[in-house]
Amino acid sequence: MITMATMLAIGSVLYFIKTLLYPIYKSAGSSQKKRSRQYIKARKKEQKKRQKAEVQRAFLQKYGHFLLTETSRARIGSLLRRLDMDMLPEEIRLQQLAWALASAVLAAVAFAADSLMGFASVVLVVLAYLWPIDKIQKLVEAKEKSIATSFPAFYSMVYYQYSKTVHIYLSDVIKDFLPNADGELAKELGVMLDNIEYGEEYAIKQLKKRVPIHYVIKFCDIMETRLRGYDNTAQMFYLKNEIDTFRLETLEKELAKRQATNSRLQFVLIIVLGIYILTYFLFNVLTALKMFQ
Repeated sequence: MITMATMLAIGSVLYFIKTLLYPIYKSAGSSQKKRSRQYIKARKKEQKKRQKAEVQRAFLQKYGHFLLTETSRARIGSLLRRLDMDMLPEEIRLQQLAWALASAVLAAVAFAADSLMGFASVVLVVLAYLWPIDKIQKLVEAKEKSIATSFPAFYSMVYYQYSKTVHIYLSDVIKDFLPNADGELAKELGVMLDNIEYGEEYAIKQLKKRVPIHYVIKFCDIMETRLRGYDNTAQMFYLKNEIDTFRLETLEKELAKRQATNSRLQFVLIIVLGIYILTYFLFNVLTALKMFQ
């Protein structure tokens, strides 16, 4: 027994040395050193990039008022907030100027080669200047269209949950709906779920700022009223009917659009078929005429 206890004690000491002390003095392998060097280089590169962005932002915040007016800053800032993009309006204006300058250089080269081509390239300068803003606006429109299509299903769940009982948290409803959500609505609900940690009222107000769609704004107003202790189930019912009507109108428009597309496709197919029949008939007529000659 004493021998066995001694062996167990020695084994415990060796296991302790192997697991705790040996890794401290163990030399790293070549592959581990290579990964460590790559990781350090990536961190330094990311840190330099972050420092450069911070310096650029500080410069733009100090002298950015020379680039755009307060109205333009508010308009571009609103678009960036709706996309939840961590950018300054001045950065977008710098992109516009950079694209316009590059297009101007291209137009100058084209003008040196051919005057007519140079005058035509001047249009590219205007288009390049407008492109960054146009791109952001298209992203905002696509996002709002996606949310408007998916929002009725989410609101139906919210209405039925709140119509059953007032003792319910909005975060629980969002968690129940998230597995069935997709697209932009899923992203917005995920952000809203994170913001709920700072309070439901804060999350609702932030959602209203990011997605200023008619039905989303009404939904936020109703939820803010409920947080103040008012039972506005009737208003929720009216909004549900309005959203259901909107959903039906959207489906009807989509159906009409598909029917119009199918009609155009059928018309094109009929024209192609007519051309094929006419060609086949003319070929047979010409063949018959050759036989009688």
